[in-house]
Amino acid sequence: MDVTVAAQYYQISLILILAAFAIPISRKIAVADIPILIILGIFFGPVLEIINHVFASSFLTQFGNVGVGLLGVMIILYYESHYMNFRVIRRHLLRIISLDTLGVIITALVGGALFSLIFGAPISIGFLFGAIISPTDPATLIPLFKRTNIKEDISGTLVGESLFNDPIGIILVSIAILFIDPTSSYISGFSGIVNSIGIVGGAIAYFIIQVSIPAFIGIIVGFSVIILNRFLNFENLIVGLLLGIVILEFTALEATGLTPFPAIIATGAIVGNFSDKSIFWNREANFQENMSFLSQAIIFLTLGSMLTRAQLGTFALVGIAMTILIIFVARPAAVLGSLLPLFGRNKRSVNLKTMTFFSMVGPRGVVSVVMATVPYAVGLTSNNAQLIKYGPTIAVVVSFIVLFSIILQTIYVPYLSRKLFVEPALNNTEHQQQNSTQ
Repeated sequence: MDVTVAAQYYQISLILILAAFAIPISRKIAVADIPILIILGIFFGPVLEIINHVFASSFLTQFGNVGVGLLGVMIILYYESHYMNFRVIRRHLLRIISLDTLGVIITALVGGALFSLIFGAPISIGFLFGAIISPTDPATLIPLFKRTNIKEDISGTLVGESLFNDPIGIILVSIAILFIDPTSSYISGFSGIVNSIGIVGGAIAYFIIQVSIPAFIGIIVGFSVIILNRFLNFENLIVGLLLGIVILEFTALEATGLTPFPAIIATGAIVGNFSDKSIFWNREANFQENMSFLSQAIIFLTLGSMLTRAQLGTFALVGIAMTILIIFVARPAAVLGSLLPLFGRNKRSVNLKTMTFFSMVGPRGVVSVVMATVPYAVGLTSNNAQLIKYGPTIAVVVSFIVLFSIILQTIYVPYLSRKLFVEPALNNTEHQQQNSTQ
């Protein structure tokens, strides 16, 4: 076996072994496993340099020309969408839409202003940074809420927000690059729409295309699999069939320039809500659950190990500072700006406790890390001086924000939820009535 290939297999084997140790360690010290995974990644990565940071970065963002990060997010979203509660989504759709539009835009503007102020970057570069860190991360929120005794209406809104805000973030990144480098091939499809109907109309049209077409495909695929299974009965092979279909959705939509996540979420939601729940469907769900956990473990371990000692020394403090500003300034501003019109006392409104919780919960994740590699790559391709200059800084700072926001919020969110929402025990009827007012 080639020495380089063998070394990569050693790295992958170590990541899998460390993932197994994270669970018993987290149980022993009563801490969620996500920060343990990240800390193990940092310890075996930049500290001991056993996991090579070049391999870790490539593995996360470029493996198979896509990156194990996006592949892992695909698996996580597909499994978790099995349990999507349409009732909660429908009840709080206005909240989710507002957070996914106004909230993401406000985050990008505030985060961009902070980046420009701290690093002396042009406003356009700052906005590019803000767009990259604007989406929240379902891969962190979903396992976090599983360990937190919190009302489904609260967790469902935040998970719903994180499931659907990636397309908006991607569009904002495209708008930022349009301002910085309008001739870039990276935005050729988007710029064509903008040139036809203007930047506002183009952004709206692009968003509708990016969400509606993949979601429609995902719905058709989900129902088609259920109907086919009734006639052909795939039995245990339903596991392989659906995994193959989800990977095909991801690959085909990525190749056409469409975001695949709405399709994957739609397929998982249809399968989870409309299948007949036979033993084979239960086995499929159990398999996807294990794949989801494995994906989470690989993602968070790799996030911790992709940094270097030099980056830790140079950017750790500013990374912590930017994380605090994003969590406690940009996120509250986004929630306040997007949900204040809904603040009130009727059943569709948002009360003070709920808004406070929403303001403090919004970790950044793998999609931001992957998008953070775009500025420098685009700069090299088009020889854009600004992107070449600030691209590496954006990539490193985003990595620190993702790491620190995940660690901080997986630690304080359970405590915050207890302080805000734990109340005396209620019977089932009272509990349902209370949920309907949140």
